[in-house]
Amino acid sequence: MPIAAPPHSGNDRRGLSAALLATVGVFLARVPVLPHRRFDPDEFEHAHAAWCFFKGMVPYRDFFEHHTPAYYYLLRPFFRWFAVDTSFDSALHFLVFGRCLSVALSILSVFLLTRIGQLWQDSDQAAEPTPHGVGPLAGLLLATQPIFLQKAIEIRPDMLALPFFLGSLWLLLRGMARQAAGAGALKHFAASGFSLGVAIMSTQKMLFVLPGALVGLGLWSLLADSPDGRHLALRFDLARALGTATFLLAALIPGVLTWCAFEANHAGHAFIANNFLLNAHWKHFSTHQGVKLLTTSWPMLVFALLGALVFLRRFWRSTTRPHGGLVLLCTVVGLLLGVLVIPVAQRQYYLMPLPLACLFAAHGLMFAIERLPERRRPSATAVLAILLAVLPAIALGESFVEGNEEQLAKLRQVFQRTKPTDVVLDGWDGMGVFRPHALYYYFLHEEARAILPQEQVDAFLDALDSGRIRPRLIAMDENLAALGPRFIAIVNRHYVSNDGYFYDPRPVAP
Repeated sequence: MPIAAPPHSGNDRRGLSAALLATVGVFLARVPVLPHRRFDPDEFEHAHAAWCFFKGMVPYRDFFEHHTPAYYYLLRPFFRWFAVDTSFDSALHFLVFGRCLSVALSILSVFLLTRIGQLWQDSDQAAEPTPHGVGPLAGLLLATQPIFLQKAIEIRPDMLALPFFLGSLWLLLRGMARQAAGAGALKHFAASGFSLGVAIMSTQKMLFVLPGALVGLGLWSLLADSPDGRHLALRFDLARALGTATFLLAALIPGVLTWCAFEANHAGHAFIANNFLLNAHWKHFSTHQGVKLLTTSWPMLVFALLGALVFLRRFWRSTTRPHGGLVLLCTVVGLLLGVLVIPVAQRQYYLMPLPLACLFAAHGLMFAIERLPERRRPSATAVLAILLAVLPAIALGESFVEGNEEQLAKLRQVFQRTKPTDVVLDGWDGMGVFRPHALYYYFLHEEARAILPQEQVDAFLDALDSGRIRPRLIAMDENLAALGPRFIAIVNRHYVSNDGYFYDPRPVAP
């Protein structure tokens, strides 16, 4: 018979309430940032891809993308609400709306993380009691991490993938708990796998969830408690293995359905090639994001390591093994190893392991606090909360400093100088976000240029020089200029600029 969880003390309840209120406060503090923070060029890339999709173009076939398309499916219907190609104000409203949508998805992610923490805590009470408040504290830690603060308000597919990933883990833990109770659990494993499949169709980086999760589920299927509960025995459990197989097969369904949809539009091969084959040898350039993570989030990571060690000790000593926690630990370890496999991980890549790291950090933090006398716990919690909030507060302040006034002034000029059907040639600044683009590759940052076949560059320059391709406006950023001297010579021959950035076609002599 499961051991009932001990009741919460008044201090526990106050601590939980404080954590929830602080989490709400963090999100409210982000609201003023949404219209004014500088746009990451990735945001323009994803908004442009979704707009092209809305206009009837097929990703991968008609324009270049190397992200799986679920996020573009999500954004596409909302373009009916905004005249993004005819009105600058409407375009800005859409961009702010996209950021609001990301904030809503990030709130959902925090909520799901708190539910995972609560489910893990409840299922672990049959062993040595787990510290109370792990879920809400994990949600607060996630909401205050600098990487999460910076990326959770951006228009990017990672913010759609994250709640589906966390929802998958929540359903997986529920399935394992029902399996342990002898109840039917296959529908939970199926729903969990399907949810993870949707996360993978939001960003293929979520494939790195599978190795760690499958290792954890494999251990769950193969390791059983001995009758006396003192040690583990190698014993194959068919019901658990069936749940694991159901999870894995269900994870494939969204990808298969998506491929079928693109294959029906003669883009099935391009879907595979751009999203998986190309990304396997994508040329990355160092941005030192791992160092930035260690610099800004090291207090949380220290407590995460403590929490993982505490859990492993409890798992080894328990007479009823908390396998749900083991799956979570294997998953976060697999994600961290996956980040190491990527040649250079961008900042948003760390959004995958970050929630689970916060979960174990909350576990370690509560373990440390509960070692103190009860009368000292509230003050210790307050001090630790203040210390953990210092670096996130600095990151929040930097968000207010990085304004987008210059970007919006340039974008306004695009709307003033072009019509909705005019082609705009842009490198990476994103000024052609709601205009047709001149090249199959909408963005030309250094990573994209590294994979550009030279014959395609030469063919494009020939078409530009001959007039077969004649953009109405060129936004000459450093990435576009990096196409080389021949490109610069062609632009100077056929275009004229008053400011060195925007280039208009040279007037034809009468």
